[in-house]
Amino acid sequence: MTSILYLLRKSIKNSLLQLLKKPAKLIMYILILAAIVALAVLPVFTEHSVEDLAPLFWFTGAFFLFVAMFFAIGVSKGLSKGDTIFDMSDVNLLFVSPVNPRKILIYGIVKLVKTSFLGSFFILFQSGTMANFGVHLGGLVLIMLMFIMGIVATTIMSLFIYSFANGKPRRKNVVKLLTIALFLPLALFMVFQLIEGQGILTVLEHAIKSPHFIFIPIVGWTAQSTALLLSGEMLQGLLFIGANLLLSALFITYIALSKADFYEDSLCATETAFEKKRAIAEGNLTSMQASGRKIKVAKTGISGKGSSALFSKHLRESFRQNRFGFLSLSSVLIIVGSIALSIIARNDLDLTTTLQILMWIQIILIGTGRGLVETYSHYIYMIPETSFSKIIWSNFEIFFKTFVESVLIFAISGLIMKSSLFVILGCIAAFTLFSVLLLGINYLSMRVLSANMGTGLMIMIYYLLVIIFIAPGLTVALIVGFNIGGTLGTVVGLGILSAWELLIGLVCFALSKSVLHNCDMPAKPSKT
Repeated sequence: MTSILYLLRKSIKNSLLQLLKKPAKLIMYILILAAIVALAVLPVFTEHSVEDLAPLFWFTGAFFLFVAMFFAIGVSKGLSKGDTIFDMSDVNLLFVSPVNPRKILIYGIVKLVKTSFLGSFFILFQSGTMANFGVHLGGLVLIMLMFIMGIVATTIMSLFIYSFANGKPRRKNVVKLLTIALFLPLALFMVFQLIEGQGILTVLEHAIKSPHFIFIPIVGWTAQSTALLLSGEMLQGLLFIGANLLLSALFITYIALSKADFYEDSLCATETAFEKKRAIAEGNLTSMQASGRKIKVAKTGISGKGSSALFSKHLRESFRQNRFGFLSLSSVLIIVGSIALSIIARNDLDLTTTLQILMWIQIILIGTGRGLVETYSHYIYMIPETSFSKIIWSNFEIFFKTFVESVLIFAISGLIMKSSLFVILGCIAAFTLFSVLLLGINYLSMRVLSANMGTGLMIMIYYLLVIIFIAPGLTVALIVGFNIGGTLGTVVGLGILSAWELLIGLVCFALSKSVLHNCDMPAKPSKT
């Protein structure tokens, strides 16, 4: 165990020393932490009256869904290639060292806690939202800790499932059936409530307060323990925390005792994750784009001149990989979910509320897509046009995809909610052009910071940049919209917001065009 502690201590020390060698990144980390503290402390000075506070059970339901998403991902990974809590450096050095495998397992779990801790900082950005429930700095820290516990528990569960069911089809079927059985009573309870004529909000409230919700392992336990602790019911909250810890301990015990030499189980997932990172670093397009799905070649050839050929090329690639083109499974789920929300809550919500929810989802899901992949190839550098034009056209598929999604979502939802045609068009414009702003921030960050914005505290920097860039336009839109009032005010506000998103997005693209200047490729040349 002394060697493990030494390794942890040295890893932390080396990370800090590496950060000190990059003053710009260190300053950025300090600024982001300062912003987090400011956002967390600010609600203390804007107290809500007790009458204005939202019921805490709505937060419990939202937190349940959030943890359930990671639970589903964990089960999926466990049934396929397993999850990973190690790096290739651990595989090459630690796995071959004369250290007890169980101690190495504990070391991996400690690293998992650290990673979960860094990835949970986004919760502190929800201080304004949580203030509506009467939750401030202490409660935010508690929610952050509970989230870490839930993520660690789901990852350990994923490792257990892989160790238990790998190579055993019958055991995999058992795991699938048990997973369905955990959530089936809650689903049936809600269906029967709806059949009895209960309103959707009443059904959701009853479901959240029901035993079917509370006693779902990991997911229900995490959400319920958080709500109980926030309400001051310490003993009951600690009981659910204890249940989570006990279940995780049982999973770890099974992994350690049933197969002490668990290296083979860890190796596959670790190598897969490492190869993906290396492919991105080296610009290996074949490895980056490889998948287990078959590619159907229905048509060949591309159209367009100059940079516009990139858009045609991306469309052709999308329809080869998916019969619905750029409408992926996540797109379909978002569209269906938005339409379902408009049907369920058409008397309680308006179309702009749907827009707000989708914009938050878009911040999380947006990516640089095939536009980023193009920067690892030489073709984009050979097109005799400006860098600005090439960056825009290489990302035009995402703009077009977002436009199609927004038309389907807001046209159908607007008709269901009986919204004005101009409000529908305003929502479509605001949602589509928000993708221009987000991609512009992505490219600008990639150029200035030379870092992956999807890891650790870099995610927080990304969130902060989005808030800073959109805040002026959003503030003006809200002020003008409220002063005008009514449908006209909503339309004008959406128009102002859309124009601001387009302007700032294009400015970001213009400032980041150096990404393609003089073949300044993100990938480092390999040594020969």
